[in-house]
Amino acid sequence: MNGGSITGLHQHRHDADDGFTVRDTVTDDTQHWLAEAFPEAEPIRRNWIGPGLAGLAVAAWIGGMLAWSAPSLPALGPVGITSFIAALCVPPMLIGIAWLLLRRNSRSEARRFAATAQSMRAEAFALEQVLESVRRTLAESRTEVVEQSAALMMLGDAATDRLRGISADMREQIAAIGETAATLDRMSLTTEQRLSTVLATLPRAHAETAEMAALLDATGLTASERVAALDAQLAGVAQRSREADDLASGAAQRLAAHMQRMEATSESAGVRLESVIGTMSGAIDAVLDRAAAAIDESRKAITAQGDATIAMIEANGSAIERAGREGAELLATRVAQIDGSIRSLAGQLDDRRRDSEALLTLLNDGLSGVDERFDRLRTTGVERAQAVAGSVGALTQVADALAEALANGDDTARRVIATAEEVLTALDSAAREMDETLPGALDRLDARIADSRAVVARSKPELLALVTAAESTHDAIEAIAGVVAMQRDTLSTVQQSLLDTLDRGAERIEGVRTIVDDTIATTVRFAEDAAPRLSEAMLRIRDTAEAASQQARDTLAKVLPDAARDLETQGARALANAVDNAVTSQVAELSTIANHAVASAIEASERLSRQMLDIADTSKLLEDRMAAARAEREAADSDQFSRRVSLLIEAMNSAAIDIARSLSTDVSDTAWAAYLKGDRGVFTRRAVRLIDGAQARDIALLYDQADGFRDQVNRYIHDFEAMLRHILTLRDGSPMGVTLLSSDMGKLYVVLAQAIERLRS
Repeated sequence: MNGGSITGLHQHRHDADDGFTVRDTVTDDTQHWLAEAFPEAEPIRRNWIGPGLAGLAVAAWIGGMLAWSAPSLPALGPVGITSFIAALCVPPMLIGIAWLLLRRNSRSEARRFAATAQSMRAEAFALEQVLESVRRTLAESRTEVVEQSAALMMLGDAATDRLRGISADMREQIAAIGETAATLDRMSLTTEQRLSTVLATLPRAHAETAEMAALLDATGLTASERVAALDAQLAGVAQRSREADDLASGAAQRLAAHMQRMEATSESAGVRLESVIGTMSGAIDAVLDRAAAAIDESRKAITAQGDATIAMIEANGSAIERAGREGAELLATRVAQIDGSIRSLAGQLDDRRRDSEALLTLLNDGLSGVDERFDRLRTTGVERAQAVAGSVGALTQVADALAEALANGDDTARRVIATAEEVLTALDSAAREMDETLPGALDRLDARIADSRAVVARSKPELLALVTAAESTHDAIEAIAGVVAMQRDTLSTVQQSLLDTLDRGAERIEGVRTIVDDTIATTVRFAEDAAPRLSEAMLRIRDTAEAASQQARDTLAKVLPDAARDLETQGARALANAVDNAVTSQVAELSTIANHAVASAIEASERLSRQMLDIADTSKLLEDRMAAARAEREAADSDQFSRRVSLLIEAMNSAAIDIARSLSTDVSDTAWAAYLKGDRGVFTRRAVRLIDGAQARDIALLYDQADGFRDQVNRYIHDFEAMLRHILTLRDGSPMGVTLLSSDMGKLYVVLAQAIERLRS
């Protein structure tokens, strides 16, 4: 039954080792086979009959002896009493020795062996629990390291992808900016070409405008000439009208003369007059008709010529107007085209400007997005770093627990804690070096995990051998239990003989009890009587006790060997009858198996210690690498700091030249020679010497009035304060700052700052 449980234990441990997983809780089945594999220890049944009888025998012996020798005890001296007490103690000692010899029988040995085996099983189970806890801790640590490594890899990949995307966006935006710039260049070239075309077209338009003006002038002159001709023709028509009027007036005068002559001759030629009057009336009517017709024809001709002249004028005016309108329209069209081109160009320039502004806005948004991404990346890096710090703290606690459990991890825990603190302070530089060092660290971690797996795989046979040894031990214990059951009858026989012996001892003990009782009574009486004198007799009692003890030793030396030989003979004979060769061989085999199991456990603990040493070496390598990285960073910061300080000192020395020149224009050749030879602080010292308490007001006045001196002083103070702030941020910044303020540059800074009341404000 128990062997099968141990086999199940072995199978469960084998599955746990293959899968590298440890369950946090123990199921009911696991608790069941653990209960079967390690049953509770049966309470050891103690037989109180033998000790009780022995105690009774001793009490009877002492009581009987005291009662028997009570009359003669007062007459004994100190030496006699001591001898009596020594003799009185011999039977209890013999009874005790006999009891000790009787206790070492086969049953007690079997019981002790069972208790030892049970304690070994408990120790093995406790060791298994410790190993299981260590394995669980290592698995959890390995899982956390893998998860953190995966998280860091994911973070690095995400950061790389973000940076790659940002780089691609920036390249696209730069390409878009290049395209926009090229487009702007092309548009500017097109605009220049169009402007050159417009500028080239303007003289021609001006010439055409001049030609159009000349044409308009010529047309106006032609119209003026034609109007003058029309006026001449109208004057001719008026002259002809006046001639027609004159002709009509002459005809009327002639007609009046004819009428006078007719009146003169009317009487003579009445009939003839009437006929002449009729003829003259017809002639006058015909002349009037012809004159009216001529006047009508003249009026028609004048009207037609006027209409023709007006039509010609209108035609010439419409032609002139059409020509002017066409020229004006052509000029307006050209101007409109030029204006349209200019507006189109202005619109395109506005569009390009808006595109440029939009592109700049997009670039600003992209840069702000990049800043936000970097801020989020920094925040995520800090959070990850805090998570890593928390994980490192958890690992440190686990390392402390392992150190307390194994009692040899204090130094490792302190180094891990120091490493964790240094990791927390070096997260910024570690984030920059992560891309370079993380792949190698992951490779080394994979190699270390592979080595750990190989070590665990190599430790499996020893664990299997340990479990097999435990099973063999269990089988041997069961075989021994069977052999003990077979020898039970023999032991009962031996027990009967021992009971007989105890009966005889009980009789003797009864006599001893009597002696002891008498001795106790005598001792009580002696204590009551001799208590006042006890303090005075302590020295004598000591001497007497030494003599009595020597005599008791002599007596015991005479009595005990015989009793021991008798007891040894009886015990050996009983054990020889009780234990046969099978029991002896089983005990030897059990001892061999137990030794093998102990050796396997020791070897497993040594292997675990070596693994802990490997972990400590790995931690040390990590610490060395982080120390090297920190040293490199400090060296880089030191080089950068030295370079920046040298530049600031050079700038302040240069500014001190102008300040000293402003304070005193008389500069000696020796000062310039010293400056050119490498003494850059010569003008700084000179400026400090030139300034005293009385000149502070003059310096402030010069600072307010001279712009060049104000700029030099501001630049000097700005550079000195920048260098001082940078120095104060260092580890030993305060002493260096005091030293810097005590130098010539610091004195010049203090004087100038006090002069312009910067320090007071």
